[in-house]
Amino acid sequence: MWVQHPPGASPEQRRYNRPNVLSRIRQSLALKLILASAIPSAVVLLAGLGALVAHSHRLSVRDPAMAFDELRTGAILGTLLALTFAGMTIALAARHFLLKPIQGLSRVMARAELGEFLVRARVQSEDELGKLARSFNTMLARITDMAVADIEAKESLAKMEHDLSLQAELQAVNARLGAHVGEMELLLEVSHAISGTLDLPELLETLGGQVCARLGVSEFSVMLVEDATDQLVVEAVAGEAPRSARGTRFHLGEGIIGEVAARGQTIYVENLATDPRYPRNGRPGRSKGSFLALPLKSKGRILGVMNFTRPKVNAFSQQEIRLAEAIAAQAALAIANARLYQQTLELSFTDPLTGVPNRRQLFLRLENEISRSLRFGDPVSLLMIDLDLFKRINDAHGHTVGDGVLRGVALALRRTIRKIDIVARYGGEEFCVVLPRVGKPEALEVAEKLRRAVAAASMPGPEGHPALSVTISAGVATLGTDAQDVAGLIEKADTALYEAKRLGRDRVAMAVPVQRASA
Repeated sequence: MWVQHPPGASPEQRRYNRPNVLSRIRQSLALKLILASAIPSAVVLLAGLGALVAHSHRLSVRDPAMAFDELRTGAILGTLLALTFAGMTIALAARHFLLKPIQGLSRVMARAELGEFLVRARVQSEDELGKLARSFNTMLARITDMAVADIEAKESLAKMEHDLSLQAELQAVNARLGAHVGEMELLLEVSHAISGTLDLPELLETLGGQVCARLGVSEFSVMLVEDATDQLVVEAVAGEAPRSARGTRFHLGEGIIGEVAARGQTIYVENLATDPRYPRNGRPGRSKGSFLALPLKSKGRILGVMNFTRPKVNAFSQQEIRLAEAIAAQAALAIANARLYQQTLELSFTDPLTGVPNRRQLFLRLENEISRSLRFGDPVSLLMIDLDLFKRINDAHGHTVGDGVLRGVALALRRTIRKIDIVARYGGEEFCVVLPRVGKPEALEVAEKLRRAVAAASMPGPEGHPALSVTISAGVATLGTDAQDVAGLIEKADTALYEAKRLGRDRVAMAVPVQRASA
């Protein structure tokens, strides 16, 4: 295509804008084929025609007719030879410019079809096949870029999924940590609450309040093993549990609770309605819901059973059961400590030989009774009691028999007095009896009753010998009439006791009133 130059264009512009013929030939496959076949054919044809014309001219000098025939025959043969040569040149040109590039491009396309997107076709020319190879390479490059982008997208998606998985796992871990923190807070609160007191009823009441509030149980109860009867006794209830249940007894092995105490293992009942071991007492809704019973163990010993109830079926998870077991372990330790403290306290106020309160407890009780007497105006009397001729028993039969006699006298005194009275060992063979709300005449009658009870009792004697009989002497003193404080009351009762001894023993003497003594 020739470019139309504007008027007045310079020769340089005309030369610059003149089409580059060689460039057009390089960019056209058809021109290449035409030129590759036409030029050699034309050269051969012209050379053959030239030689034929020259030969015919020389021959026409001798024989014009023969020269014409040879010229005609030579033209035909030359034309056939030129056409044959042209065909050969076309075939060679087609093979060089068309077939080889197409075969190379085909091989590259086959490899790309198998997934080798990194291969590239060889660009050998600027013609249509070269453009096709270049376009094919561009397409492969774009496919490669798309594959890389797809790989990066997949990697990004996988990373995102991994991040989401880690985030979900982190949230789950945070949730578990939150639950563990809540459990630890509950355990600390329970531990703090139950360790703040050594009074067993207060401890159990605090425990029930904490468990019902934090664990969301509808009913809570604690049963402790009674050593004397080896039975489970309901000592504390909380929540919706009936207060009348306190004092209810179960044998070991009886029902779910008794089985827990007998085996020392936790029992979880998902649905009470289907468990025949749970007692049916006619209370509406009593046999519905889920029930959790846990043993209270301390140093391998079963102290009792702690029970949780929820109104829904299968309402306790495994995590809550483990938490309840941890609470039960803490509660068992606190209960054991409270019982140990109570036993220690009882030992500190109890005479180890006779089992009655000792002198320390006697003074505390007297202080309390005198304070109450001064506040409400009730009388308080005190009996000072001594065994007659007790030294002879020790000398004749030994201290072991003497200890048995002291225990027998203490038992006889305790069986004779009221529940609100107190018998205490003052020291040696001396006992004191505190009589709240009892005046002097009634106290004298009580003293006589005690004297007769001891005299009628049989005391254990030496092995193989008959039982012993002992007598007591007693002194009676009353607050307000004979004394105004603890020390004065004890002194007056002791003085009356020695008066009974002086009068012959086995008798009761009254303290001299303050007014008469001063007179």
